Amino acid sequence: MKYALVAVLVLLSVTPARAAGGIDALERLEGSWQSTATALATPYSKAGSTTADTTCAWSSSREFLICQQAVSTDGKVTHDVAIYTYDAADAKYHFYAARLNGVSDVGITVDETGITYANAFVDAGKNVTVRTLNVWDDLDHYRFWTEYSTDGTHWEKMLTGNASRAKS
Repeated sequence: MKYALVAVLVLLSVTPARAAGGIDALERLEGSWQSTATALATPYSKAGSTTADTTCAWSSSREFLICQQAVSTDGKVTHDVAIYTYDAADAKYHFYAARLNGVSDVGITVDETGITYANAFVDAGKNVTVRTLNVWDDLDHYRFWTEYSTDGTHWEKMLTGNASRAKS
């Protein structure tokens, strides 16, 4: 569970947001992205390096943004699919991460500076919150980091990285 979380964190950390609201806020993700990250040794992550190639495109109805990703962590490549959508009735974004071993629904918030992904679980009786923050530097670059907390106040970094829009 602990080390599998790093693969999820990489998938979560390769996608930013845009200033527009609703489904249009996801538009900035469209296209191809290359990212690099360094994971740190923590109780919930294993130290290592990761690269990812991500391509995001709209569904034909433009209700879903679908991102395909190839992630290389310490020489091992995995493939994931992420689906983003926006529920206008509830004014809520949804992010679904699909891997060979299952699908997870992760809470996200989107604003003009970026996107935050949050998840929580219980480990040995402790509530653990993990969040990934993606912060836009400009239209073609963002930085991201993943951190965890057992008290909601003090955060420990698990992963840091950068992403750039791929040149066509």
